[in-house]
Amino acid sequence: MKRLFTIGLIIFFSIHQLKALELIQPRGGRSNSLGKCSVALSGFWSLHNNPAGFASYQNLSFGISYENKFLLKELSTKNTGIILPYKMGNIGISYSQFGYGNYNENILGLGIAKRLGQNLNIGIKLYYIFIKFSGDYNNKSAPTFDIGIQYKINESLSLGAYIFNPICIKFKTLNKDKIPIIMRLGFSYLVNNDFLITGEIEENFAHNFSYRFGLEYEIYKDLFIRSGFQFKPDIFTFGIGYDYKHFMIDISAQMNQILGVSLGCSLIFKINKRNIN
Repeated sequence: MKRLFTIGLIIFFSIHQLKALELIQPRGGRSNSLGKCSVALSGFWSLHNNPAGFASYQNLSFGISYENKFLLKELSTKNTGIILPYKMGNIGISYSQFGYGNYNENILGLGIAKRLGQNLNIGIKLYYIFIKFSGDYNNKSAPTFDIGIQYKINESLSLGAYIFNPICIKFKTLNKDKIPIIMRLGFSYLVNNDFLITGEIEENFAHNFSYRFGLEYEIYKDLFIRSGFQFKPDIFTFGIGYDYKHFMIDISAQMNQILGVSLGCSLIFKINKRNIN
């Protein structure tokens, strides 16, 4: 049975992975609790989601996260990263892996984010993608990049835009399989000091549009509850987060009516704070 399951996973990902790499999905417990919204949010996990979002980050920080899709360890994702703040621009290094021994997707990234004035953040990130298959299947690898911007209209409203693989780089295979192009456009609106609304649209050029919406409420000092939903595919999300001095923890859950529940947890360790103004 285990062998059949392994073969089934390999066949499934052989067919579908070129259409939508799992590793390009938003990362971090906060985004996973907010219906996978990420493009207009700032913070540590912007390192994986929209490089413009860590331009104003002031803490030398290290983060890890683990996501277990549909409670199957074979569909787990592990993420890590580090942000180094500098006046000339923040530098971020990230690594993610999805899958297990017989099939896994790996992506290593190096990015830089910069503030341009008080309202505009930009970021660019270089990637190396490596997909490994067991047995006689050919491995795939390729470099690519993404670009992101965020613009703060006022103290409450921010807009974000992001594109992954904008020049349609392909894998180094005989068939030159395409890496998908992904675009996101969204907003975040701070209703008051305790309540945040966010939403976005994602266009994956191998699939239809995806629509996302999320709510965040600070119920007590530095303690947050979150909820959201995504259409196409339909997912309901919720979670909690706690920001305590030198570390932050976020726990998320996602529910698909057909496939079941996915759980995730992320930790951020803030080593120190630097003034980058």
